[in-house]
Amino acid sequence: MNNTVIGQFIPGKSVIHGLDPRTKIMTTGLWIIILILTHSWIGFLLDAIFLAAVIIVSRISPIIVLRSIKPILPIVIFTSFFNVIYTSGDVLWSAWIFKITQQGIEISAFLSLRIIFMVMGSSILTFTTSLTDITSGIESLLSPLERFGVRVTDFAMMVTLAIRFIPTLSEEIQKIKDAQKARGAFFGSNKITKKIKEVFPILVPLIYSSFRRAFDLTNAIECRCYNQKIKRTKLNPLIYKKKDLVCGVISSLFALIILIIQH
Repeated sequence: MNNTVIGQFIPGKSVIHGLDPRTKIMTTGLWIIILILTHSWIGFLLDAIFLAAVIIVSRISPIIVLRSIKPILPIVIFTSFFNVIYTSGDVLWSAWIFKITQQGIEISAFLSLRIIFMVMGSSILTFTTSLTDITSGIESLLSPLERFGVRVTDFAMMVTLAIRFIPTLSEEIQKIKDAQKARGAFFGSNKITKKIKEVFPILVPLIYSSFRRAFDLTNAIECRCYNQKIKRTKLNPLIYKKKDLVCGVISSLFALIILIIQH
């Protein structure tokens, strides 16, 4: 069974599910800006409370949301480690060329929280919004760029397909890994050199499979006479509602509170 939750849509009837996709996309962008501007413990505490409130309102299991950060944990640990040992400041511990400073710990903690909260907040968008709605939302938000020759529809489709194939590629990796194990391959060595070698039996078939899927998808699009120049109509046109306005006001007020606290 595929354990990857990134990019998956979880149907529901919560308030978050019922929001216009454009509202959710813009709110997610505002959430990322808020996290970038946050650089204090009280700020991150308020961010955590706000994120917890959104998760509760969305009626998405907190366990599922927490699982969304699993793929990025190695990156978080890696960057945090180097921030801890190479940031100058008040030294708390040192040995040989390594040293741990108070400022390094603080910067690493802030960076880790910032990345984790970004991923969790972005996951709420994909959990509560179908890929069709995400595509429509991106097209609507970027539609003014069409006047400058930007192919907004193609861009929206690329973003949607990228999100769509994250769980698919994850499942493909697991299938390839199981197939290689059945042929006698061994995975799980503790040595870095062997770990690198273990990647190739998975990487080569994965690249081939990805190209094959890309060609199949291209043929399917061409067979359906897809043409970006033709203006398509929508079965369910996007309409802003009162709850979208309320969501925007609440998000803007929260962003204003964070700005006031930080300054």
